[in-house]
Amino acid sequence: MVEYESIVYPLLILLSAVSFIVAVIVYFRSEKEPEALQRRFLPRFYAYAVLFFSSVVLVVGGGLLLKAALSYPLGLEFSYRGQPVYAEVVYEESRPYLEPPEFERVEYRQEWRLTDLLNGATLVATGSLFLASHWVLRNRLEGKEERSVSFLNRAYLMVSGVVYGGLSLVLIPTALRQLIEFYLLPRGDPETTLWTWPIPGASLGYALAAVAFWLWAVAILLRNLRFEGPEA
Repeated sequence: MVEYESIVYPLLILLSAVSFIVAVIVYFRSEKEPEALQRRFLPRFYAYAVLFFSSVVLVVGGGLLLKAALSYPLGLEFSYRGQPVYAEVVYEESRPYLEPPEFERVEYRQEWRLTDLLNGATLVATGSLFLASHWVLRNRLEGKEERSVSFLNRAYLMVSGVVYGGLSLVLIPTALRQLIEFYLLPRGDPETTLWTWPIPGASLGYALAAVAFWLWAVAILLRNLRFEGPEA
């Protein structure tokens, strides 16, 4: 899990920061909202910000759940990197210099999967609660007609599309490459090649979660564009 979190988290932060900066620049250069919406800017900004961060929590939690779920039909080795197990070394006075321990096997532990299931379920439950409550709050702060001229709504969809689209663009090719390596390429001697074995379940789980939210953001954005079409 650590290997792919080291990729997913920095990428999330980078894409979010760049998208937010672009949105701020666009707002101050050209975007204008009706005065009634501008008076509610701060509470609306709060609602949209928590909506976005709730979706990030859902993606991370969903990725963990999918990673763990894939390991049930496809095996723990599909989603987790095993750890080497070596034979015990017994010290003997007649042999003061110990020989290196003998490699025995690669071990996979059920608790790795259970930990991801617990963490994923906790993140999904928390993210869903915050997303639902702030979705209601956003709807109370912005009517359906106002949403069509809301800069924050457009910025929220743009940031979501860029972040989850960018994640999908990075993680999908990674997952496909690892799937090919996992099923078609020989792994070699476990003792020397264990740390280079592909574990596609991790990248595939995060990729599926990111794609789901990317499609959701794009669908809402296209629906809003169709709604604005006659006025344009």
